[in-house]
Amino acid sequence: MKRIIIIALSAILTTTVSAQDRTPMDKIWEEIEKIMSVRQDSKMKINHGDGQLLYVHNGIVGKDFLCSTDCEGVTSSFENMTPEEIEAANERNRKVFDGIFGAIRHNLDSLMEISEESYHFESHSHDADTITYSLCLKNGEYSVAKIKANDGTMFYPGALEIVFFNYTASPKPCGKHIRGFGTLGYNKRLPLPGGKSYYFDKEPYLETITPLLKQKGIKSWNFKWAQSDDYDIDAHHDKEFDSAERPHLPKNAGQAIGTMYFIPREQKELAEALFTAIDSTTLRYTEIHPEQMFRYSYNVKEQVMQYTESNNITGFFEGHTGKGNVSTRVLFGITPKGYYVAIADVENNFCIPKEWYKLKSFIDGKKEYIKDAKK
Repeated sequence: MKRIIIIALSAILTTTVSAQDRTPMDKIWEEIEKIMSVRQDSKMKINHGDGQLLYVHNGIVGKDFLCSTDCEGVTSSFENMTPEEIEAANERNRKVFDGIFGAIRHNLDSLMEISEESYHFESHSHDADTITYSLCLKNGEYSVAKIKANDGTMFYPGALEIVFFNYTASPKPCGKHIRGFGTLGYNKRLPLPGGKSYYFDKEPYLETITPLLKQKGIKSWNFKWAQSDDYDIDAHHDKEFDSAERPHLPKNAGQAIGTMYFIPREQKELAEALFTAIDSTTLRYTEIHPEQMFRYSYNVKEQVMQYTESNNITGFFEGHTGKGNVSTRVLFGITPKGYYVAIADVENNFCIPKEWYKLKSFIDGKKEYIKDAKK
């Protein structure tokens, strides 16, 4: 019964709340997803502490054609494919890329028509491509300010709402194939009433999500990940850490103390319902308390669920709880064994150990595993 309630609650909240947070990028990425069958964008709502909400929706767009033994300087084919097979794959990829860039161009050209000011530049010469779009959809209080960078990118620093696409491509060393990458993005600033921000109040927020985690089938354990200034993060990074956020540079000290919640892999329905419920509840909380300092990522659940055969943990929510680098974090994770939700209080540098999914503690490299972990 609880599971059914969670699913129903999540559907209601997602339908009624997230619709107002849709951005001009949503339509473009939905079209790209139809072409690629996956999404590679990130969407966030942030209160940095400057009295306004910032909506950010960015993604990487690119193309990279494969080289074969027919290419100069290449001695082995890609995954033992023949040159003919590689060129056939490149032709399939070319159609995908053309579809993606066609969707981007069509939508941005349409948005230019309703922009207060816009800039569009393209250069195509000897397979070296540059495409730049800068759109000021909504200006700030004063006239449109603009700054043109050396690379041709146009910025509108005072704008309340902007869209941009910056892309460059050039021939690979073989001279036959092309590699190119760009960023498709959207930023929106929304001043808060009173123009003030406040530290995040974690207790009321945790009271809304912890009941969702007290269900049959969800196992939990406490954890502590910590390192002192004497512990060299850089020297141990590749071997010991999955990721490391280091606002406290050049010092190494930091810790994360919290609880890990685990759902076995065979209970995927429960895991998806739980992720969705936490997502919807968090979205609702940030709508009620936009004045509190936080960083909320919309589509982490979808990103995490893509890593079905690897160990992946991704930050979903961060509430800045006080002076300095202190915060409450919520993370979603997945491994071949199951699904995870981590809730932790973080101070200073935030380093996630590679074996996060089976560690009770990681302190200056010394590990203590949970009871039933297989080393």
